[in-house]
Amino acid sequence: MPQFLDAFIEQVSKKRDSLAQKMAVGRASVLDADLERLLLEGWRPIPAHGVPDREVAAVDGSRAVRALASGAIFYITRAIAVLGRRRFRELEADAFFSKAKPHEISVFIGRKMEWLELKAAIKAIREGDLSEGAPVLIDGSLYGRLLHLPRDQPAEGMRAFMLDYFKTLWELFELCRERRILLAGVSKESRSSFLRDHLLERLLEGELGRLDGLPVEVKAELRAIFETALQAPSEALSALRRLKRAHGDRLEGVERIIREAASARPDHQLIRRLAKAPGYTAPLELGAFKPGSTTIELMGKDPKAYVRRYFREAILEAEDEKAFIREAAGILARIPGLPSIVSFHLLPDPRDTPMRVDIPSWACGPGHRISDFAGIRPAEADVSGMVALLMGGYAGLRDYNVWLKRADEEVRLSRDIVDGLYSPALEKMLNATMIHPRGYRRVKYP
Repeated sequence: MPQFLDAFIEQVSKKRDSLAQKMAVGRASVLDADLERLLLEGWRPIPAHGVPDREVAAVDGSRAVRALASGAIFYITRAIAVLGRRRFRELEADAFFSKAKPHEISVFIGRKMEWLELKAAIKAIREGDLSEGAPVLIDGSLYGRLLHLPRDQPAEGMRAFMLDYFKTLWELFELCRERRILLAGVSKESRSSFLRDHLLERLLEGELGRLDGLPVEVKAELRAIFETALQAPSEALSALRRLKRAHGDRLEGVERIIREAASARPDHQLIRRLAKAPGYTAPLELGAFKPGSTTIELMGKDPKAYVRRYFREAILEAEDEKAFIREAAGILARIPGLPSIVSFHLLPDPRDTPMRVDIPSWACGPGHRISDFAGIRPAEADVSGMVALLMGGYAGLRDYNVWLKRADEEVRLSRDIVDGLYSPALEKMLNATMIHPRGYRRVKYP
């Protein structure tokens, strides 16, 4: 049979039940009843909404990469902010050499694309003359952008790029705060698990509270094992086995929670499985990422030491080492002052995938800095206005957001655009041919 169709049908037939479960609503858990109870405790109905009475700015980006026979990596990144009939564009095309792995190169170019998105948003706010309350939607997570580690990048000649990234990120947040712009990151596809982690932590505290007579230091160790399970599952489960040998069956409830924490189960899958009706989750406030909180602390206390530790190759590329360290330290010292993020999930239709929404904490309640605390905590925030706005732009299962979809359609880099438009233009301008490695089929690399 062509294209191995017979082998494909045989494989799917053997795994029909497990594939249907994983692909529809994800896996079940022995803790589902408890998680459902906590989820629905904070589940909020969707408020009344209609079409917004003002223009919404929507920002998205795209990228394309081509490996050349010379060993260089050529890339194109571009971003657009769509505001009614107006368009605010950013594009960067360049090439670099690198010894890094393909994944590291892909991450670097992804950061370049995000950077252009930030610049496009700033351009829309300034040149579009947006006023107080104007909504600016960026495709993707705001919190994820704050978590990127400022350090040397894998591209020769661009080692210090993340300093430009955070300088622009700071500029966008400050501009929105000063003008009271309603900035939000909207993610249709998200693998985050901060909601699940928060619910599991609540279950853990309840279980520990029921374990009368268990030494305080053991409870503290179990909390530490839980935190470890979120990042290093095998290490946590090994430590848990050691404690179980000492305390036996008393820890069975705690073990179920820690094993769930060690599993891969994103919030979106949890919500799709357990939510019964359209609505949104109680907002949570996200501070410094716990494993990375020490790096944020170092940026605030001794940014020059941070530069010397994490920008060694950038320092070597700099023409003036002292001037570079001084300028870099000034940028890094601002990072602890970036806002904490209020985040929630919106399910507009039980048949749909939830949206994750990130908002700076100062935009929807008492403002805090990302360095004010580490981890997750309940947010004192009213996000109903943002929910109503997003529902006003919801057009069903195919179009989760009409504004972001339009931006995506206009900015997307297809194979035809890259290889049929940009590449010939580049070859003509450089009077050279882009020679690709043997076996290249003119496809788009992520």
